[in-house]
Amino acid sequence: MGIVNELGGLLPGREGQPSDGLPKYERTTFDYVIIGIGYLFMPLGLVLALVRMLGTHYKNYRKPVNYSLLFHVFVGGFLQMMGFIVISIFSEEGIDVTVLITLLILFSVVLLLPASAFARSAAKARFRCSQLANQYVALITAGRVRYIGNLADRTGQSEGDVNRDLLYLQKYGVLDSGLLFPEGADPEPQAPAGQAASSPFSPPGGQPLYQQPRPQQLPKSVRCPGCGAQNTVAPDQSKSCDYCGTTLAYG
Repeated sequence: MGIVNELGGLLPGREGQPSDGLPKYERTTFDYVIIGIGYLFMPLGLVLALVRMLGTHYKNYRKPVNYSLLFHVFVGGFLQMMGFIVISIFSEEGIDVTVLITLLILFSVVLLLPASAFARSAAKARFRCSQLANQYVALITAGRVRYIGNLADRTGQSEGDVNRDLLYLQKYGVLDSGLLFPEGADPEPQAPAGQAASSPFSPPGGQPLYQQPRPQQLPKSVRCPGCGAQNTVAPDQSKSCDYCGTTLAYG
């Protein structure tokens, strides 16, 4: 049973963010091999890390791991260079102080600066991955969103990315493995043919619009243009003047 139960709610006793259940870096055995080679022979480790990155970087949860691999490879290269410098210092020929300082600055710029940049990239990618995981859980639990297409629209990810991310969350129990997520978007109900779609200003179910009743009209007195006498005329009717016979209209 995962952190989210079948009804879509967080299980009792679960504190913190849903992403807390995810590993910091999901490293495989091959990743650890690359790190080990990076600390022993930096050029080969760099090639392997780049190959690993090209083959897996399209997965959101792999991005922090790939940046972390490059960080370890460059740190390993720096340590290897420091080892060579230490060996040179204690060798019979020794090493000049100026050369030593120059090499330290050079290796720091070439190796430690990229390592620092990859460490920041790994931290940022891991933060984005955690935020995305929390967003998925919120949409699925609170928003009851179940379709891959709807989740893709809400998160700005492709449907393929959403599918991979959900499988990853289910793998580590952040989402219950029993939840199913259909492909595509949730179809919205269509209005019947010949009927306008419902809007906030139209009544539901095709009912007629409410019309305000017209004010009730009462008989009124109309002056005869022929003789000037006053005659009472009913609404929407006409009559002849009681005195001279001239036709009088209500309006």
